[in-house]
Amino acid sequence: MAGDKICPFGVKVSVLSKKVDVLVIGGGPGGYVSAIRFSQLGKKVALVERDALGGTCLNRGCMPTKMLLHAGKIVWDATHAERIGIKTSISIDFSKTQGWSRIATEKRRRGVEYLCSSNGIDVVKGVASFASPNSVVVQPQGEQIQSDCILIATGSKPCGLPSMEPDSQLVLNSDDIFKIDKLPNALAIVGGGIIGVEMATAFASLGTRVTIVEIMDQILPGLDAELIAPVLSQLKRMGVDVRLKTKVVEILKRDGEVQLSLDDGGKPSADRVLLAVGRSPNIEDLNLGAARVTTDKKGFVMVNDRFETTTQGIYAIGDVTGIPFLAHRAMEEGVHAAEVACGVRDMNPRPAMPSVVYTDPEIATVGMGEEEAKKRGYDVVVGKFPFTASGRAQTIGRLEGFVKLVADRSGGTLLGAQMVGPDVSELIGECSAFITCSTAVEEIASGVHPHPTLGEAIPEAAKLILGKPIHFADI
Repeated sequence: MAGDKICPFGVKVSVLSKKVDVLVIGGGPGGYVSAIRFSQLGKKVALVERDALGGTCLNRGCMPTKMLLHAGKIVWDATHAERIGIKTSISIDFSKTQGWSRIATEKRRRGVEYLCSSNGIDVVKGVASFASPNSVVVQPQGEQIQSDCILIATGSKPCGLPSMEPDSQLVLNSDDIFKIDKLPNALAIVGGGIIGVEMATAFASLGTRVTIVEIMDQILPGLDAELIAPVLSQLKRMGVDVRLKTKVVEILKRDGEVQLSLDDGGKPSADRVLLAVGRSPNIEDLNLGAARVTTDKKGFVMVNDRFETTTQGIYAIGDVTGIPFLAHRAMEEGVHAAEVACGVRDMNPRPAMPSVVYTDPEIATVGMGEEEAKKRGYDVVVGKFPFTASGRAQTIGRLEGFVKLVADRSGGTLLGAQMVGPDVSELIGECSAFITCSTAVEEIASGVHPHPTLGEAIPEAAKLILGKPIHFADI
């Protein structure tokens, strides 16, 4: 329907207006998944997206990063295969690599569009701002959408540094990096967190000279040193210069190059600088004040265990509510928030949430680590199975890393799992299911995996907890 509104100049303009059962703001992994689940539950759904469906994950994050890492792994493996009798000569057409990534991303995006269409979701292109707790205005068309149930899923964006904002040319953020079509000879990365280290792995394996500058005393802050050690060793083999406990004082641009001025006196130069220093919530255009939605001191939307904000009928999920910034977390919350809002469930079931660092080797964790479990008062017992004892690891020549299970001795259930090694991203989901289902270690140990596979390390680690090791003797 349409109505008339008096604009500031006294002229009547037509304002498009509609009412829906559910309005989802943001078409990233959390938003579009939630919209689909709402539709499955019989609701008339509108989804507002300012850019492209799939959000950061599909268009500027998870997917293109993993494709770049895959290309790098092919190059690295091919150029380091002499030990198994294979000699190769490699050349890289980086613009074609980036083009391949963009084509694959576009196909995936069209898939998301089809999913929304086939579920009857009304996708509205534009920027949504709250006009009241139950209505938004979408610009630039000025369309007003009313709903008694609104879900905020606007995600997050890369942060800059004071006086060191990206310029999309020489100083890039994690969105900009996928726009370049020439492989840098040298890349300086400010920040040694997950994004920084994954990008260092990708570009170094493609032949770029990479420097990481991290202000903390280790890369991947928050992870155990034993998980990081194999990754750090591989980065050094790739020629990555890792500078810890170091701060960037200034970024100087001259003659098409960039030079970092560091607090230790160092002045590394590069073709490009990547700022990988964290993420902040996408809330600027939402006009949350009009909806009486409260944020924390960092701007993240505050929610309870039912995904409800401080305003009845308004929910929020995913990155916009804070860490951890994980696409699969947003997807899971999107499903559960829809079910909570529709009365299918009472609250967020909080399943065990796995996390992966897609380095080489990969790092994967879920649940509690050993020290955290002890601090929470558990009688902790640990089983750690090294890949040096894995038949499959031997067949692919990747012996670094391990699978570590953390369990409650008295209850016999799995509390957490930490892994580092080849393709452990494909193993961690199994442990996530074990924790969510409160599976006993005895049952995990009795599970049968095909041989030889890396997955055999999981029951082997469980057998170590039970004192019944088969393929590893810790002498």
